[in-house]
Amino acid sequence: MKHLIIISITAILLFSCSKNEPLGWKYPDMSQVPKTPAGDMIKYGKELISHTNVHIGPYAENPARRFAGNNLDCSNCHIDAGTRPNTLGFVGTYLLYPAYSGRVDTIISIRQRINECMVRSMNGRPLPFESYEMNCLVAYYQWISIDVIPQVGEKYDALKKLKFMDRAADPNLGRAVYNRKCNTCHAENGAGAYLSGEMEKGFDIPSVWGIDSYNIGAGMYRLITAAEFVKQKMPYYNANLTDEESWDVAAYLVSKPHPFMAGLEKDFPDLNEKPIDCPYPPYADSLSVDRHKYGPFTGLKGKVGK
Repeated sequence: MKHLIIISITAILLFSCSKNEPLGWKYPDMSQVPKTPAGDMIKYGKELISHTNVHIGPYAENPARRFAGNNLDCSNCHIDAGTRPNTLGFVGTYLLYPAYSGRVDTIISIRQRINECMVRSMNGRPLPFESYEMNCLVAYYQWISIDVIPQVGEKYDALKKLKFMDRAADPNLGRAVYNRKCNTCHAENGAGAYLSGEMEKGFDIPSVWGIDSYNIGAGMYRLITAAEFVKQKMPYYNANLTDEESWDVAAYLVSKPHPFMAGLEKDFPDLNEKPIDCPYPPYADSLSVDRHKYGPFTGLKGKVGK
């Protein structure tokens, strides 16, 4: 049955898009997803990303499906269910795997990559590889990658790069930026805002630190990723921070408490593959945690980028 569903999804993809789609690629029309088991998987995959908390969060109706450890939705970072350009999008992601991961120094599948997000960004536990939820997420990634060519996939996936500063990013300066530009939505204590003020209903505005946020092993806890995301999309309705403001407010966010994750010393067995802004040791050089966490990044050993 599983193989029949996979074949059906492939048939849907082939039917839905021209093989000669130009650079002006457009997100597939979800209204065209057929009312079949394969189509239902695609739609539920999007639903899982958009409303993660409802379906697999700490207050999900079925306790056995409570895989996420916080009340965030995947779409809090992967905006518009991973289809908005330059915001950690999922368009083309399906085509990139299997791929090498420096974090474990081996080739991983897209399912393994999804579970990295589950245990780090969602501060939870892995989805079983052949669970309905996992298969639906993979089906959705496949759907939104219809006929993607490399230039389009890179446009949707990548955050725009920020030039490194000559100084360390400063959490104290970042606090002032946060108070001016961020706390109206995300709250002075970084806790965001719950729908109707009730945690079990999930976030209206996501937390950016604290017990109901991503843990210290998450990519968003790294300064470069956080600064580039902030620069690209924050404040949400009017992204207008300068480069320096983005660096400093990101430093403020990563200076605040986040849930702990054990075993991080095992990440990146080849330390030359470790991102230079990784906020936990060991490193390929003898420089301090603060230097790696806040910069300046010149002269550090490790990897720049993903």
